[in-house]
Amino acid sequence: MEDPFPCIRGVIFDLGNVFFTWSSTTSTSIPARTLKAILSSPTWHSYERGETTRQLCYELSAKQFSLEEAEIAKAFTEAHESLKADENVISFLRQLKKTPGLRLYAMSNVGKEDFEEIATKADWSLFDKVFTSADAGMRKPEGRFFRYVLDQIDLKGDQVIFVDDKVMNVQEASKFNIRSYVYDDTTVSLLRGLFESPADRGWRYLFQNARECQSITSSNVTFADNFAKLLIADLFPDNSFTDLSWKSKGTWNFFADEPALVPGGKFPDDLDTTSLALTVLRPPSPETVSSMLDTMAQHVNEDGTFQTYYDRQRPRVDPIVSANVLACFYSYNRGDEFETTLQLVYNTLLERSYANGTRYYPSPDCCLGFIGRLLRSSRDSHLHEKLAPLLKSRVSERVGMSGSALDLAMRVMTCKQLGLSCDEDCRALLSLQCDDGSWSGGWVYQYGSSGTKIGNRCVTTAMAVAALSSRKSPTNNSTDGPATPPK
Repeated sequence: MEDPFPCIRGVIFDLGNVFFTWSSTTSTSIPARTLKAILSSPTWHSYERGETTRQLCYELSAKQFSLEEAEIAKAFTEAHESLKADENVISFLRQLKKTPGLRLYAMSNVGKEDFEEIATKADWSLFDKVFTSADAGMRKPEGRFFRYVLDQIDLKGDQVIFVDDKVMNVQEASKFNIRSYVYDDTTVSLLRGLFESPADRGWRYLFQNARECQSITSSNVTFADNFAKLLIADLFPDNSFTDLSWKSKGTWNFFADEPALVPGGKFPDDLDTTSLALTVLRPPSPETVSSMLDTMAQHVNEDGTFQTYYDRQRPRVDPIVSANVLACFYSYNRGDEFETTLQLVYNTLLERSYANGTRYYPSPDCCLGFIGRLLRSSRDSHLHEKLAPLLKSRVSERVGMSGSALDLAMRVMTCKQLGLSCDEDCRALLSLQCDDGSWSGGWVYQYGSSGTKIGNRCVTTAMAVAALSSRKSPTNNSTDGPATPPK
C-alpha cells in the first residue's frame, strides 16, 4: 500500500550562500565575476568531486583564465576568510535540532582542502552528517548525488526538505520528490511556519508517545492493543512510531498483552488484526505470506463476509472487517479472488448500512475511511470502478456534519483522497487540537457483544496528522470519471 501521508524526517541545507555568507570581492586583481567563473568551470567541478587537488586546480585555472596562480590562490584565501555563518540560519537550526525525530544534514559542493579550512568556522554538531562532493565523488546538481544522500540517510524523498541557493540544484532535488526551496530572505520564516504547523506538532506528539500509546474504553479501562499500533504504522511506515515487527509470528491478536473486559481472559486471534499486520509489516518470506493468505481465504463465507476470528466456534462478521481483509488481499494482488466480498462492500455503501456503525466499528466516518483505505491498497481498475464513485457520493453526504476529532480526521482524509472539498471539516478538526499537539476524542472500534467503545489518542492524532498532510492518493485513479452512482 502506498504512503500518501509523508512526514518530514530530514532537512538538508546547502552551505555556501545558505549556511555561510561570503564575498567574491577581494584585494586581488581578479574581478568578482571572474572568480565566480572559475567556480563554475569544469576544472573547479573536478576539484569539488575530489578528482584533483586544489593546487592542480589552481594551476589549470590560471592557464584557462590567463591569470597568475598565486593571484588565484590569494583570491580564494580571502574568500574563505570572508566566510561567516548566518546567525539567522544558525538560530533556526538550533530550534530544529530540538524537534523530536528530525535530522539535519548539510550537502555541499566543496573540495577536500577547502572544507578542511572552513572546519573551524561553524558548529558542525548542528548537523547529524555533512555530505561533501569531495567525499562522495559527485556534485550537485548530479542526480546520483541526491540518490546517494537519500540512501545514506535512509529516507524517502518526500520525507526530506532541501534548501539551496541555486535553482538548478533545487530542480534536480525535486525530481526525487524532495520538497525543495531556493534560499532567499524569506526561506527561514517560511520553514519556521512549516515546522510550527498543526500537523508538525501532532507528528512530534506521535514521535514522543506512539510507542507507549494505550487504548481506553468508554468505561475507562486502559490496555495495549496491536491494532492501534498497526493503524499508526499503516499511516506512517516508520518504525520510530511502533515497536512491532513480524519476526516468526503467525496469526495476530487484537490485544498486545492480557485481554481487557473479556470473560475468562481468552480472546482468539482475528483476521482483522492479522490482515493489517500482513499489509503493514510485509513478512520477508513469500511462502509465509502465501500460506497466511490461503488460511484467511478459508474463512470467507458464501455471502462474501470474512469471519472475524480464526476460532470457528465464534462466528462473527462485520462488513468493515471484510473490507480490511480484502484490502490485504488486494495489496498482494489477490483481491480478484473475492468478487463476492467486493460486492458486499459495494452493498454496504449502496444501502448505507454503515450509517449507525457496524458491529465492531461504531463511526460511519470511520467505516467510510476504511473503505477509502481499501481503495488505497491497490491500483486495480475494477476495484476503483466498482467502489470509488459510490464512495465519493457517500462521503460527500457527510461533509459538514459534526463529529469527533477521529470522525473529522477520517472524513477529511477520505475527502482529500477522493478530490472532495472539505474546508469546513478541516477547520473543525484544527479547532480540536490539544495544547500538547495531540487530538483526542472518537471511538475507533467497540466490543461486539457489549458495545463498549474503544479509543486511542495516538490513533486519533495519527489520523488527524495524515488528514492534514494528505495529498490526493496516487492509487485513486477513477474517482473523477463520469460515472454516476446510484442514489
